[in-house]
Amino acid sequence: MTTPATGAPLRGVVVGVSSVLVTAAAHDLGGASAPSQSAVVALLTVCLGVAWIASSTRLGTGRLVAALVAAQALGHLTLVAVDGHVHGPLLDPRMAVAHVTAVAVGTAAVRGAETGSMRAARAMRRIVPVVLAAVTVDTDAVRPPLPVARLDAPSRLIDHSGRGTRGPPTRFR
Repeated sequence: MTTPATGAPLRGVVVGVSSVLVTAAAHDLGGASAPSQSAVVALLTVCLGVAWIASSTRLGTGRLVAALVAAQALGHLTLVAVDGHVHGPLLDPRMAVAHVTAVAVGTAAVRGAETGSMRAARAMRRIVPVVLAAVTVDTDAVRPPLPVARLDAPSRLIDHSGRGTRGPPTRFR
């Protein structure tokens, strides 16, 4: 299933937010400490870059999984580089399971959000015309009332406003 162009911003937001939250949570649940503030800022930058790429291209499920794996991998490397957490040449098994689970949950969330929004849009396209056709508009209530009194001739103030030079009235001179 390929995402239509209208769903791209939603996909980018879900990919970015889920990548940031789940990468930090997976890293923490996998045995590392909670990320520092500078690590969170770096993680935000990396994951939002992946989210921007995900929102600017059409993604099938394979590309979506690849984008989420890239976000998890880059996010993990960012947290390792910024916080200095060293866990040896291989990932801790708990951390690897947490990152893989994050990719699976993220894929399900993105696909669910895209499918749900497309179904909601289709339903609204069917429902709104029926509702609008059933609603009658009373044109007399919408039309503004006519003025109560009309002036046939302009008032004296308006009539004399453009004559003469500007200045104070003669009686004040």
